[in-house]
Amino acid sequence: MIKNILIPVGGLPTDAALLEEAFALARLFAAHIEVLHVRRDPRDDLPLYGESVSAEILQEVVDEAERKAQKTAAAARRMFDEMVARASAIVTERPAEGLAKGNGVSVSWREATGPTAWILPARARFADLTILARPAGEPVDLEVSQCVLFESGRPLLLTGGAMERLDTVAIAWNGSLSSVRAVAGAMGFISRARKASILIADEGPMDALAGVLRGRPRPQPQLLADHLVWHGVQATIHKVGREGQPIGAALVEAAHALNAGLLVMGGYGHSRMREIILGGATRHVLTHPTGCAVLLAH
Repeated sequence: MIKNILIPVGGLPTDAALLEEAFALARLFAAHIEVLHVRRDPRDDLPLYGESVSAEILQEVVDEAERKAQKTAAAARRMFDEMVARASAIVTERPAEGLAKGNGVSVSWREATGPTAWILPARARFADLTILARPAGEPVDLEVSQCVLFESGRPLLLTGGAMERLDTVAIAWNGSLSSVRAVAGAMGFISRARKASILIADEGPMDALAGVLRGRPRPQPQLLADHLVWHGVQATIHKVGREGQPIGAALVEAAHALNAGLLVMGGYGHSRMREIILGGATRHVLTHPTGCAVLLAH
């Protein structure tokens, strides 16, 4: 059940749309929203200047960076206050208070200073879901999305152009642990779905061989469909042909053909350097428009 949603904001124009979508989602689940603004510590960049730069100049650089950070944080907080007022949400960090008042939707503000790649996933571990904005037609921030996906152990939701259709769900399924975790993380959406589809992609001989070598079991989609029946969901199984396309593109195209508002899939990294080396399907949905929201779990 989704009861605690984490939203990172950066003082950008896209924050407003992200918060609006987060409030709409929180109303579905009577959930709490934690809004997190991470400031970069300018002292982290000092080694880049080298020893040839004087201490006075370095201090000026730090002071200017701190002024910019304060300005950005103030812009993020203003947007937060405006959206909270518009949504008539309860501002509290106490779950009991948030659940007892109004429609159960509450919100809190948190600031932290340091590397986003450390702070955000550490905080995301204590949320049921982290939501990141995907501006229309643009890729997401790979550093931020990957640190949440691979280091938090929690599902990540990328907003898309069909947030109003989250009751139509497509599940990209290959039987892997990542896809199992994605289904578990998305069960709050799947159990509410008006229509659910299970997508089985033709991986091709090389990908199928790689799956065998990694010990990935056979997908057995009917067993997943049977499991979802226990949750009151009648899911249909669809085989997805690639026809020369990358697997990620084929899955997105299939989800679009089904008019899905949410695509659920496992997120994959192929090596210990997973922060920069992604599985093909994962990279595709992070770097290409999908036309729908995407829920990923690793």
